[in-house]
Parts: sequence; C-alpha cells; structure tokens
Amino acid sequence: MLQWVLDQDKTFPMKKKQEPERRSASFVSLGCFKNTVDSEVLAGMLKEHGMEIVSEYEDPDWLVINTCGFIRDAKEESIEEILTALEKKEKGEIKKLAVFGCLIQRYHKELQTTFDKADILWGVNDIEELAAAIAAGRPTEYPDQKLFLYSDKNQRPLFTTANSSFIKISEGCNMTCSFCSIPQIRGPFRSRTIPSILKEAEALKKKGVEELNLISQNSTYFGKDRGKCSQLPALLKEISGLGFRWLRVLYLMPEEVTPEILDGFARPLVLPYFDLPFQHVSARVLKRMNRGGSYEKNLRLLREIRKRFPDAVLRSTFIVGFPGESEDDFKQLLDFSGEAKLERIGAFAFSPEENTAGFKLPNRKNPQTIEDRKNILLDVSDRNMKKFNQGLVGRTLQFLPLAPWTHDSTIGRIWAQAPEVDGHCEVQAKFIEGSQMFSIKISGFQNEMLHGEKS
Repeated sequence: MLQWVLDQDKTFPMKKKQEPERRSASFVSLGCFKNTVDSEVLAGMLKEHGMEIVSEYEDPDWLVINTCGFIRDAKEESIEEILTALEKKEKGEIKKLAVFGCLIQRYHKELQTTFDKADILWGVNDIEELAAAIAAGRPTEYPDQKLFLYSDKNQRPLFTTANSSFIKISEGCNMTCSFCSIPQIRGPFRSRTIPSILKEAEALKKKGVEELNLISQNSTYFGKDRGKCSQLPALLKEISGLGFRWLRVLYLMPEEVTPEILDGFARPLVLPYFDLPFQHVSARVLKRMNRGGSYEKNLRLLREIRKRFPDAVLRSTFIVGFPGESEDDFKQLLDFSGEAKLERIGAFAFSPEENTAGFKLPNRKNPQTIEDRKNILLDVSDRNMKKFNQGLVGRTLQFLPLAPWTHDSTIGRIWAQAPEVDGHCEVQAKFIEGSQMFSIKISGFQNEMLHGEKS
C-alpha cells in the first residue's frame, strides 16, 4: 500500500505540509523603566503563546505601544507615537496595533473614540488577557478587573543591553501627593515577595547582567503593605549576596528613609547612589504638595548620608512653578541645591493634572515664569555637575560598556551614572560585543559626557 502511494506521488505530487503562520510583534516602550519592565513581561507572555518578538523594521504582525500618561509632555509623546502608528497601519506597513499602559488606563473611555482604528486599547491591568488577545489576533474589550503584579514566573526578554537590567519590586502607590496621578493609574501599593525577586535576580545573573537596578514607585515602602517596617533592608541583604557587580536602588521616598534602610546600603556591592525626589524644600510648598520634609529636614538627611557614605552620589528631582510658589520659596530651592551640593538634579515644570488635588489649587504661575525658574535651577545643576566631574578626572573607575560610539570608541557608564538620566562616558577602546566591565581612567568631560581611557 505504501509503495502504491509513493508510485502515485510521481504523477500526482502530494501537497506540501503548510507551515504554521508566522505571528510576530514589535514593541515601542515609552516613559520610565518601570514601563520597560512591563513591556518585557508582556513580550515574554507573547512568546509563550508562540509569537516571535521582532524589531519594528521586520514587518511585524502587531505593533505594541506601551504609553506613559504621567505629565503633559509624556502624554503628548505617547499620542504622537500612536498617531504615527495609525498612519503606518493605514498604509499597510503594520497589520495590527495594540496600545496599552498608563495613558490608556487614565483616559480609556475618551481614547476609544479618538483611536478607534487601533485594534486593542488596554490599560495596565489584566496583562495575561492582553497577551491572549494579541496572540489570538482577536480584539477584545479591556476588563480592568485584576490588578497586575508580575513575578519570577513571568519570563521576559531583555529590551535593555545584556549587561544591565531592572527588577520592579512593587507596583502602585499609597501616597497622596497633590500633583501626582500615579495612584489613580496604578492602584494601591503592593509589594512582590523577597523569594520571587531573588529568583528573578538569579535568572538575570545567569544571563550575564552585571548591573541590577531595583525600581519601584516608592522603594522605601517595600514590604510595608505586609507589615509595619520596610523590608528593603532585608531585600538588600539577600540580593547583595548574589554577586552582581553593581546593585542600584532607585526612587527612595526621603520622608521614609530610616537608619535601617541606610544600613541596607552598606551591604556589599550596593551602590551609594541615593535617588531622593524631594520635589521641593519650602515647607509651605511641600504642605500644598501633601509631602513631608523641609529645608532643614532634607539637609539633615543628606548630611547623614554623606557622613555614612563619603563617596555617595545624591540625586533629586524638583517641581518648579507649583501653584503658590513664591520668589522666596524658589530662592530656598536654589539655596538648598547649592548648599547640599547635589550631584544630580532633575527639574520639572509643574504640570496641572486633572483629578489631582493640585489641579484645583489657585495662584498658578504663568508658563514663562515657570520656564525661567526651571532654567535657573538647571544652571545650579550644571555647576554642581561640573564640580563633581572635575573631581573624577584622573580617577580609575569601573566602566560598564553599552554600545559602540565611534569606530574606535565605546559608550557606557560609570557607577555614578544611573541609566538614561545621568549622561554617559566615552572610552577610547573598540566596542566588543559581550564585553564585561573593565577599568578606565577618567581623562576629561564635556557637560554630561565623561571621557576615559582603558587602564
């Protein structure tokens, strides 16, 4: 019988077995690194559904945009990206478009009409259902029922360089800052467990990650949703034993930094990099922001940190032009930034966000005044950074290579430069794919860019 089938095949060739349909997706992730992690988690889920993750230039079946909806500039960037994608969809350059994340969570009802040509509009929750909908190719309504918190069981491809990555240790926020919409978007604060974080960290270590960044909306609050005290010191104790070259903690709420948390930073390989978003130092403005602290309280904290960690690098962000901010309030901010010698300063113009308490506050500043104050604060930031960089010249430091810069040079970072916000370092050495950290001697700088030579 088999021979008969083979004989017939000579005259009537059998049909070739059809290959399974190739399904692919590419990602555009906007906003903070917390969003980057979310994009990686969704990408991992899509891979489990049999989809291929490709670049935007590889003719993907789906383009997936992860949006930011925090402040006006971020919202405008997200909207422009969506409009560009819809044009590509109309031209046939992409087949389907899924848009998810903070912007959609915040304005889902309104954007359903505005972006009705998008195949899926999804918020920040029910991510497993989002992955299933994309994989099935069937648009579905966003349920917004299950608050999402990923775990070590969510395998994620890295969208960062192979030697640097992030772990989100919690989700949401319980604070009621009058300028912030994050609690409305992300929901209440909820921590992951230490064992889950450790398993994920171990997996990243095996992939070759040398710099691990722990991120959260409020890292100092980690574990306090389960008990009275922060579990950040316990987490740092455990994770510092895994052997990462650099372990960085981002976004510490200044009002909640305790001696025990500082003890955690004394653990081996935990970088003395303190990211403390004070937002302001005038007690009057802070009260309107519904934040704690003051000029003197904040200064005492920084002095304590410098006393315990002489090589500490201090970073803070400030909002200028908050409603009712007087000339004296702003002068206090300038004086503090200079006196505290903050190595890194981020300055943001107040963005009135609807459905926040700050949106209703009287005495708003005019846009030109806000822009002027922002530029004056950035001048202080530039002076502080210049002085800090001058102190680095001639020092031998470890260098994390990230990518080629020119044919004969490599771009990367030293430990005092957090990802994206603190500039880079160019080293006169040819980039080698897969290269690990190596020692360099800082030879000079230009603005945020350091220059170094392999030592």
